[in-house]
Amino acid sequence: MSNALQDRGIGFTLLSCAFALAIASPATARAPERLGGVSACALIEGVPRSAHPLRKHPALRTIFTALDRAANDPKPNKRVLARIDKLLDPLYLEAERAFARPQPATANGPRREFNPRPARAFLERWVFAPNAPLRIGRDRIEPAPGLASAMLLAACRGGERDRAIALARTLSGPETRAQRAFAALLLVEDDRREEALELLPELGEDGFVAPFIAAELATDDGARQRLHALAARHVETPDQASAIASQARRFEGRP
Repeated sequence: MSNALQDRGIGFTLLSCAFALAIASPATARAPERLGGVSACALIEGVPRSAHPLRKHPALRTIFTALDRAANDPKPNKRVLARIDKLLDPLYLEAERAFARPQPATANGPRREFNPRPARAFLERWVFAPNAPLRIGRDRIEPAPGLASAMLLAACRGGERDRAIALARTLSGPETRAQRAFAALLLVEDDRREEALELLPELGEDGFVAPFIAAELATDDGARQRLHALAARHVETPDQASAIASQARRFEGRP
């Protein structure tokens, strides 16, 4: 979501809804290497692999190709993020109109009732399709988890860490815990530990990044070791293996 729309907030109601690894691991990028001995960008989870339906969506096919080709170069990654914003921003506005609350009659016009047809059409096209780029969040329309991860990757590799943190913080629900865990990782790396602790209760322990960053934030040694071991069991990529080994050395006081 672009910064402008984040600032506005999209307050449309979702109550009316009732009417209705080719990328095995993102390559190491140039970014701070404080926690895992590898770029934080390399630890993002959920970026759609080659066979993922989201990559076949007509509006996203060339965007994912551009993301793959961007590798660790900041400029093309920024362009990819801008292209995603250009796609999503009008959709957020369309959703705002489709789910607009009924308006009372005024001196300038009659009462405006909620019309379920535009809402249904929007949901069927952009939310309910198997490869839909959007999902229904807690109180707004959000990027689908896979698209959110792609946005985080482009923002991180493009040097826009604050943008990545802000985006991940707007996501809701258990489906996007991995993305919020990545925000916590960036916050810890940027010496914003208190902000990372605020995210901790909603991260869960699935995947690699959530227990990895929870171990970093743990104050009890037993909890720290348990979470570290849990993250180690979820290692799937060389970058994750490097990160967990680096964490083990730090926890043991070894160089």
